[in-house]
Order: sequence, then C-alpha cells, then structure tokens
Amino acid sequence: MRIARLVCCAAVAAVLLDPIQSNPVHGQASTTQAPTFKATTALVEVDFVAFDGQGRFVPGLMPEDLVLYEDGRKQSIQNFYLVSYDSSLRTSAAAAATADGGTPAERAHRVFIVLFDESHLSNESLMRSQKGAETFIQTQIGPGDVGGVFVNGQMYRGRLTTDKNELIAAVKSARPAFENRQALLAPFREFPRIPTEIDAVRIEQGAREVVDQLGEQACMRDPFLCQNEGGLNQVENLIQRKAKLYVRQARSLTARTIQNLQYVVNGLSRLPGRKTVMFVTEGFFVEESRDILQTVAGQAARAGTTIYSVDGRGNISTGANADPDVTSAAMARSTSFDTGEEAPFILTMGTGGLTIRHVDDVGRALNIIARDTSTYYVIGYQPANSTMDGTFRKIEVKANVNGLNIRARKGYLATKLPPLEQMRGGAR
Repeated sequence: MRIARLVCCAAVAAVLLDPIQSNPVHGQASTTQAPTFKATTALVEVDFVAFDGQGRFVPGLMPEDLVLYEDGRKQSIQNFYLVSYDSSLRTSAAAAATADGGTPAERAHRVFIVLFDESHLSNESLMRSQKGAETFIQTQIGPGDVGGVFVNGQMYRGRLTTDKNELIAAVKSARPAFENRQALLAPFREFPRIPTEIDAVRIEQGAREVVDQLGEQACMRDPFLCQNEGGLNQVENLIQRKAKLYVRQARSLTARTIQNLQYVVNGLSRLPGRKTVMFVTEGFFVEESRDILQTVAGQAARAGTTIYSVDGRGNISTGANADPDVTSAAMARSTSFDTGEEAPFILTMGTGGLTIRHVDDVGRALNIIARDTSTYYVIGYQPANSTMDGTFRKIEVKANVNGLNIRARKGYLATKLPPLEQMRGGAR
C-alpha cells in the first residue's frame, strides 16, 4: 500500500537544539554570544499531522503527496520538512534548507506555554490542573525545551525559561479568582432555576416569553417557594435580575480571558517556529465573542502558535447527577447550565490543536498534547495573494494518498508579523 511505502521512506527530520537561555516573551537583550535562528516573516507556515486509518502517525511524506489551498486556490509549496523528537523518525543528516537560509533543525525547538484561565477555573479544577502541570514539567520538559506559565494575569517573571524549578514555582503561584465561572452559574441551580446560559442571554436581551415560561414552571413545581418570594410576578423579577447579573459578570470574565490570550499570542508571534499554548479552562461565555475569538485564533495561526485546550473539570457529567466538587458538596462539575465549551473549540479548531475533555489526570492530558506537538510536518509557502490585508484566509491541506487523514489549522489572519527575535543557544 501507499501508506506502507511512506512509513518506510526516509523523512526530512530535525535535530534537537542545544538548551536555550531564559528569554522574555517580548525579548530582552542577552550578552551571550551563541548561534541564532534565521527566520522570516515573508512565508506562511502551516504545521500539520498525518494519520492512517488506525490513527497512527505517518512519516515519510513528500511534498508531492500533498496539495495546499488558500481560499480555494492551489499554492506552490516552497518548504517542506518533518520536525520530530522521536529518534526512530529523525534523520539529522537529511536536514533540508529552508527558503530563508535556515534549516529545519533551527526550528525544531519546543516552546510550551501553560495558560491558566483562572477567571473560569473553580478551586478544585485549579488544584487538579496545578498538580497535572507540575507532573508535566517534571517528566516532559527536557533539554532544549523552553517553557512559560501565564498566571495571575501575567507571564511569570515576564519570560520563558528552561529552568524546571522556576516553571514549577510559577505553577504553584496560581490562585483562584474570587469570582469564577462555577460561582456565577451556581444561582442557576437555585429557585427559580434558569436552565441554560442561552436562556439567560435571551432574558437579558428582552425575551419576555422566556421569563414568563420559566416563572410559571418554577411556581408550578414549587408553590411554597413561589409564595415565599411574593408570587409569580416577584419570581419573574428575580429571574430577570439573576439573568442580567450573570451576563454582566460573564462578559467581564470573558473580556479578561480574551485579553490574556491576545497578550500571549502577540508575544509568541515574535518567536520563530511552532509554539504550543496549553490553555487550561472550564470554558467561558461566548455568545458575543465568537468573532474576536476567531480573530485571536487567526493571529495565532499566522504566527505558528497552536492552541490546545484542557477542560479543568476533569471527568464531567452533563446530567443531574454530576460528580461533586471535592471542595464543596454544593458544587457540581457539570455542563448542564452553560455553553462555554464552544469557546475553547473555536481556538483549537482555528489553530490545529486539540480539545481534551473528560480526563481527571491533567498531567496525562498535557502529555497527550506534548506527544501531538512533538512530531509534525511543516509546509512553507508564499501566498499567491501576497498582500497582507488583514482578512481571514482559509487553508486546506489535502492528501494525494488514499487513507491518509490530515489535521491542520483552518486558516490564518493575513497580517504582517513583527520582526522575529533570535532564539539563542547555550546552556543557562
């Protein structure tokens, strides 16, 4: 079979870099003299993974095995190589030059950013996520890997580092927000109940029929509580107040999360090669933010940043008998009331990452991400439409090989990248 031939082919692969010194996301001058990356902002780079029918990674692909389209127009592939940390796939002697004079080896560093979405993580979710992130750092960060932790509204110490102890200290410094998503949704469970976040949005927008329906249902199910609140009219007023308060607070938390994502994406756009953001969240209010999230994803894709999301709730249930939160019997790890899962999905789909849910062991979830981002192909091309006009452009990578499945980002925002910084080699 064609797939079998590809597995046996020699692949263009990259070798690991020497360890990299701590560098701020926005860069500070270093006096160390060391080899540097050669990089360019002219090409558009698309990294992707290829799987066979059994979900196994397929090495050995060549440019002629693929077709690349931008906005439906076929593009000419100028660079093509494999980056791998698997010694069985790595052939360092076969490093092919890229158009800007560099080599695949110069782009084969791993950059991991753990971004804690503290505004939307419950205490229990944050504790689980911290434990998993510590395990990941201890077991997965190796020589040549660079990491950073975005925590408490900023990049810890304002920089990326190779120092595991510093990364672990950053993880431990995370603190839950006073108001978080689960706290905002908790009143939905109380009388009078609001079934979903969408209902709250409709009420806030003036949908009187929703208020009437929920008020009548509440008084029918629990006449005693209805009478205690002052009757149907007062119950309906309470429903309106709860819905409007939730939407106002949720908007504020969402704005904070999007601001943090933009900060990280913009900072990483100055670094060459692929960057991996591990976004740990419980999801967030997305009803009014789809366009800006797609823009953030498009900017990240343009700069070679892949966003992976991990649901901090772990093994959740959507039913009434959700697993109780370990810190409070009154709280439940449930998705019954919200639509927040759509937000992380927009980010991961837009950048070619994965959304990982229903995994209690966050360390294992982060390991899945590390494996997924440690062996991949890179396509470089000069768009036929070379004008960076700020529009979103769709990308499609197709295989000329039967039975081959491709996962790649869906597009990018056609904007100019800032000057790329030089990643410096040498032990810290």
